[in-house]
Amino acid sequence: MSIEERQREEKEERRRSIVDAAEIVLARDGREAMTMGDIAEEARLSRSLLYVYFDDMDDIVMAVTLRGHQALRERFEGAATEHEIGLRKIRAIGEAYVDFAREESTYFELVTRFEARAAEPKDATERERACFAESERIMETMTNAIQEGIEDGSIRPDLDPTQTAITLWGYTHGLIQLIAHKGAGLEQHYGLDAETLVQHGLQFSGVALTGRGPTQAPEIPTDSPLEDP
Repeated sequence: MSIEERQREEKEERRRSIVDAAEIVLARDGREAMTMGDIAEEARLSRSLLYVYFDDMDDIVMAVTLRGHQALRERFEGAATEHEIGLRKIRAIGEAYVDFAREESTYFELVTRFEARAAEPKDATERERACFAESERIMETMTNAIQEGIEDGSIRPDLDPTQTAITLWGYTHGLIQLIAHKGAGLEQHYGLDAETLVQHGLQFSGVALTGRGPTQAPEIPTDSPLEDP
């Protein structure tokens, strides 16, 4: 290994260690309370050295956000490849999104904040553009699953795959946020526990995608997700 290659590896390792430290601080303190000093202390580096690798704290947070997008995209792709039928793919993707919110709360919050942006600005940074690209790949995974479902007969043929993917994203995200913020109240006032609500919500979206209720016999293969897994 040449000196130049070793220096590049060391620089990349130092950059990863800073992002690792930022993840820890974000999970512990939250975005509003986090400071560059906190990240430097966690990474065991001088504060000034952070600016050698990143422009500012927003730049570091965007690096963590990119990791979040990549993690979510990998979950969606993994969920989709586990099934052959399109409707099962999209159900698995929905379940993967719920699990992501539960198991990767820091990533989920950062991805949510990023996705609240209206569109990719012309002056987006390199990391912001990378996040937008990952977001497109996430949506493409959902769109492809819906298109496959239309082709294999498990999803209604009158649906537009892209429009439906965006609708399902918003629907599932809203369900997750509802449970996160109102979960205790829903159980107290309505007797609805979070898991039951999630499963009902996913089943409800399945009915909307097929145009058939769960008791109606589908004209598709017997391993269709119209039957509860």
